[in-house]
Amino acid sequence: MAFAKTVESTVADLDTYIEGVAKNIADRLWGAKGPAWGTKLTELEEIAVAVRESLSKKMLEQAAKRQAATSDERPEEFRDCPQCGGVTRTGEPEPRIVTTRGGEIEWQEPKEHCPRCRRAFFPSVQRIGD
Repeated sequence: MAFAKTVESTVADLDTYIEGVAKNIADRLWGAKGPAWGTKLTELEEIAVAVRESLSKKMLEQAAKRQAATSDERPEEFRDCPQCGGVTRTGEPEPRIVTTRGGEIEWQEPKEHCPRCRRAFFPSVQRIGD
């Protein structure tokens, strides 16, 4: 549960900023007076959920792209071949598409190649399930 507490405190630290972003989005969608009278709550909810999904997807893509861009800074355990432990060579990045709870995200994943065991792999995926 330590992870959940960390997530909660991280989000709490952003709460004031998120409130400002929500106000800005609401202003863009409905203006300063809010949605027109007679707009059903289910319609407002549909828009809010769609915005949440879009925000989640864009945040996850940004995180994946930024992490991939710093592949030269990856920790020691992600540098050597996970199969034989040999020194790897960096290859051309490849498109990576992953379905997450936040939607399908895409980025350019750094690719590594082990000349010793002739294995190609992506440093962020060392073992299945990690």
